Amino acid sequence: MKKIFFLLFLISCSGVAQSQRENLQELLNRKQYNQVVSFTEQLQASDSSDFQTMYQIGQAYEGLLRYRDAYRFYQHCLTFDSIQTDLLYANGRMAANLGRIQEAESFFLKIWEADTTDFYANYQLARFYVQIGNDKKAIDYYEHLLEFDPNNAVFLRAVGDCYYRLNERFSAMEAYWFAFQSNKENAGLASTLVSALLPITMEDKFERVHAVCDTALFYNPGNTKILQHKGFAYYSDRKYTEADSIFSYLLAQGDSSFYNVKFGGSSKYYAGKHMDAIDLLEIAYMEDDTDIEVCMLLGSALGRTYDRQRAFQLLDRVEELMNPNPALVNLLKQFRADTHFRSNQYREAAALYYQLWTATQRSDILLNLWSCYGRRVVNQSQDDDEQARSMFVNVLIASERKRFQNYDTNTSTYNTLTWVRSQLEKFREEMFFRGIKEYPMISPDNKRSTVTEARLQELIQQLPERP
Repeated sequence: MKKIFFLLFLISCSGVAQSQRENLQELLNRKQYNQVVSFTEQLQASDSSDFQTMYQIGQAYEGLLRYRDAYRFYQHCLTFDSIQTDLLYANGRMAANLGRIQEAESFFLKIWEADTTDFYANYQLARFYVQIGNDKKAIDYYEHLLEFDPNNAVFLRAVGDCYYRLNERFSAMEAYWFAFQSNKENAGLASTLVSALLPITMEDKFERVHAVCDTALFYNPGNTKILQHKGFAYYSDRKYTEADSIFSYLLAQGDSSFYNVKFGGSSKYYAGKHMDAIDLLEIAYMEDDTDIEVCMLLGSALGRTYDRQRAFQLLDRVEELMNPNPALVNLLKQFRADTHFRSNQYREAAALYYQLWTATQRSDILLNLWSCYGRRVVNQSQDDDEQARSMFVNVLIASERKRFQNYDTNTSTYNTLTWVRSQLEKFREEMFFRGIKEYPMISPDNKRSTVTEARLQELIQQLPERP
C-alpha cells in the first residue's frame, strides 16, 4: 500500500512539474518575460535540478536584456548537458553581450568544431567576429558560407561591410556589386554600392553608378537618396545641366535639405546660371557659413552679377576659412621633426624644432632642439658649420635657462644644463687656444652670427656645475 501511495505521489509531482513547464513556455511564447522571472520567487530547491525550468528562466532574463542573470541560469544548465547546441549558442550570446570575448568565442567554436559545415555555426561566428571588431576573421566565415550559397545578398553585403571597415574599398565595392545583382530591389543596398563606387578611380565608374541608380529607381521610384546619388554623379562628372535638373526636381518636391540646396545651387553656377544659383547658395550659406565651396561659389556668383562689394567680403571669408588651424600645423611640424630626428637627420629636425620654438616658446621644444646639436661633444675635427650650429643651440639654451622652472629639483633638466655648461666651457677653451675673441654661430634657419668670449663666460657662470 505504501508503495502505491509513493508512486501516486511521484506521478502527481511529475504532473505538476510538467504543467509548470508548459505554463512557463506559454508565457515565453507570449513574450511575458516579467511573469516568468517572477516565478523565481516560488522556486524550490528541487527546481534547480529541472533543466527545462532553468532554461526557460534563462530565456526570460535574456528577453528582458538582463544578460548577467540569463548567463547564470544558462551556465547552470550546462551542468545537465554540456554539448546541446542551443544551450551553447545561448551561453555564447550572453558571454558576448557581457564582453567576455574569450568565453563567447569558446562556446561558438565548440559548436563549429562539431560540424564545420553547419550553417548557423558559421553565421554566428561571422557575426560574433564582426561584433568584436575582427573583420578579417568574420570574412573567413562569411566566405565559407558563400561557398554553399554564392549569390546570397546578405552574406555578400556583410563581406562588403567588413572590407569597407578594413579600408579595402575596391574589395568592398566588388562585394556590394555582387550583392546588388542578387537583390536589385533593395534601395539601401544600392545606396551603399554607389557610396562605395564614387570614391574609386575606374574608367566606367559613372556608367556603373547611373546603371545602379536607374535600376534602383525602377523598383523604388522617386527614392530621394538614390536621386541624390544620381545627381551627385552627374555633378562629379561635370555634367552640370543634368545634375541641375535632378536637384531642381528634388527641391520642387519640397526636399530643401542642405545637400539638395548646396548641390542644386552649385550645379546652376557651373551650368552658367549664376543669377539663379544665388538664392540657393544664399540659403546654403545661412545654414553653414563654414562650407568653403558654398562661400566661394556664392561670392563668385555675386561678383559676376550685381553685388561685388559682398563678393569681396565672401571671398575674404573663404581665404580665412582656408587658413589651417595653427595648433594642428604645429603638431604636424613636430611629428615631422620627430621623424627626422629618429632618422638621424638632425639638421632637418633642428630646422623644424626651431620654427616651433620661435612660434610657441615651449621649453620642451627647446630641449628637443638641443638634442639635435647641443648634446654632441665638441670636437675640433668636426665640420666648422656643425660646430657653429652646436654653439648656437648651446648658447640659446643657456640664454633661456630661466624657462626651466625649478631645474635644481628636476634631475633631467639639471643634467641638461650641466651638460650645456660643460659644452660651453669646451668652446671657451677652444677660443683660448685659437686666440679668437668671437666664435661663429649658425642658427637652424641658417642665419649667421657670433658670440663673444665675455658673453660666453657670463653664460657659463649662470649655469649649474656638475657635482
